[in-house]
Amino acid sequence: MRPARCIAVLGVITVFALQVAAPVAASPDCSPDRAIASAAELRSSNATVAGFGVRATGSPAHERLISWLERRVDRLPGVRVRSEHFPILRWRPGPGLLLSGGAVPVAGAIPYSAPGLRSGELVRLPTGTPITAANAAGKVVLRDFPALDRGYLAEPVLNQDMVDAGIAGAAGVVIAFPFPHRQVEGYWDPHLGTHYRVPGVFVGSDAAAKLKAGTRTTIGVLAARSPAVTRSLIATLPGRGSERIVLDTNTDGVGWVQENGTVALLALAEHFARLPLHCRPRTIEFVFATGHLHRPAEGSEFRARALDAEYDSGSVAFAFVLEHLGTREFLPSEGELRPTGDAEFSGWFAGSPALQQAAATALAGRSVDRSFVLPGSDPPVPGRVPPQCSFGGIGTHFHSHLVPTMAMISGPWTLWAPSFGASAVDHERMRRQVLAAADAVTALAAQPRDVIAGPYLDQRRARAAGAPACAHDLPPEWAPKE
Repeated sequence: MRPARCIAVLGVITVFALQVAAPVAASPDCSPDRAIASAAELRSSNATVAGFGVRATGSPAHERLISWLERRVDRLPGVRVRSEHFPILRWRPGPGLLLSGGAVPVAGAIPYSAPGLRSGELVRLPTGTPITAANAAGKVVLRDFPALDRGYLAEPVLNQDMVDAGIAGAAGVVIAFPFPHRQVEGYWDPHLGTHYRVPGVFVGSDAAAKLKAGTRTTIGVLAARSPAVTRSLIATLPGRGSERIVLDTNTDGVGWVQENGTVALLALAEHFARLPLHCRPRTIEFVFATGHLHRPAEGSEFRARALDAEYDSGSVAFAFVLEHLGTREFLPSEGELRPTGDAEFSGWFAGSPALQQAAATALAGRSVDRSFVLPGSDPPVPGRVPPQCSFGGIGTHFHSHLVPTMAMISGPWTLWAPSFGASAVDHERMRRQVLAAADAVTALAAQPRDVIAGPYLDQRRARAAGAPACAHDLPPEWAPKE
């Protein structure tokens, strides 16, 4: 997703529509108002999800969460549940170690960095200075965390530093945050799932102040790599027709924000399963996907490929992805992250006029502020289908495969910082978002498939005729050696 302030600017064009649109009309027995989980119930479910700890892809904690979700959806009336399995080289996280003129507190290991201990001279390389063999071979590189609007935007820079350090033969990488240790403890990004060739650790600003260039430094990551199998959970709730609405989120994550879409999908599954059959003109498929923290096995991408392959047969209506709901805004202030009292900006991406109208109407009807309906988060490319590939998160996989898609997502500073716990989420707001999602699904459930699709149909024909399309490459399992 683009920076939060960009979402706000782009979203101005939708504000008038949000203010004047009428709430979704639904028959009383189909309304989610009383049937959807309460804010307290959503908070309780979110506490359960976060209580599993770090749900690293394929870890025991991750599998326990998937099994808990499986039990919850399997007992719903009429729901059929199955799993899709993916082999991975799992990274089991452990603590990081840093000795540089004494022990230095480590906020966490950089995900998928190399296990083991290495030593070398500490060298500080300013932001923008490439890591090369000439300046980093045999040394521990100290970098400042990139100065960006939101932390999630740093992933490409962090990934490149880890890749370059491996190629350069560095002993390791230390990333120093401008925030204290207590706020960044357990930070988890990059989340590509690419195994790096060097150890890397995060440190808070208080620990970084103790580090001096030229000091003999030992860096270590006490993690493990091992083959494993992970799985996506797919729960299907039959409707009057077999054509499907597909709701998706990922299950692997950290803390209360990443990924609380599981809580939303569970609440929606429980709601729609309780409704009379006439409230479900289409079948609803709930995808609790694996692999977002190990993206070579990105379950949402593999599900999107399957839907793309069968879409022209008429078996799919649209996809809807939910991520990072109810988030509160935290911004840097006086050397730490502090709550502003506002909700974090969020985007509701939608790729056709019918989907955009349903999103705008639902947001207005549920008074979800600081959320904007957007056609994409990347600059449009004329002649490409679709012109904008990115929906900011895992919704990208479905939209870029030209499956009609909506995606609800935010990108707060707390996304990869689990230390903020429950304070990162406003569950009253989260409930309004879940209600809005239910309203949009209800409003679209009986609309004709070609009306929902809009431009996607022409785009699919253009792609079949050879028009340029979006890339669907997943990150490599291993960082390059050279």
